[in-house]
Amino acid sequence: MYILLFMGEKRSDTKEKILSSALKLFSKKGFKETTIKDIAKEVGITEGAIYRHFTSKEEIIKSLLESITKELRHKLEVALQRGETDEEILESIVDTLIDYAFSNPESFRFLNLYHLLKEYGEVKNLPGELILKFLNGLYLKRKLKTYPEIALAVVTGSVERVFIFKERNFLDYDEETIKKELKKVLKSAILA
Repeated sequence: MYILLFMGEKRSDTKEKILSSALKLFSKKGFKETTIKDIAKEVGITEGAIYRHFTSKEEIIKSLLESITKELRHKLEVALQRGETDEEILESIVDTLIDYAFSNPESFRFLNLYHLLKEYGEVKNLPGELILKFLNGLYLKRKLKTYPEIALAVVTGSVERVFIFKERNFLDYDEETIKKELKKVLKSAILA
């Protein structure tokens, strides 16, 4: 019994290493450029060992996508509960997105790649759907300067650009200053 439990734990650990290595490679090289062979080499196992855990590269992508979207969606659900005014909730959303990007850069890059390519099937309950629902509510209250979908593009696109600029050392400000400035700009840009 002990041996079976130990072997199960080892298998789970290997699966996590595969996912972690795949995330690292996908976020740097992209989906198409990363092969199963690359992932195996990064983990230090054979390609066959990967196939004991996943049937394909697409299954690895889907597994990562489900995990990352679930995590970020949960963080956004919490963010939507913070704040008493719509402006405070928008600030909380921006804080959450920036914090997630800087704390989980590989996951953030991976999620952005997925959104740009969407080659690996539709995934339900993407984090942006929560933000869009909030923005739809603002639109119905006539508190948006534009359509909700455009406001969503402005918010998520701005966070993505700021993340990239900071990551490439184009922005020489600390995260708190970045968040403060971005919230000010976004409120001005989209809120009526």
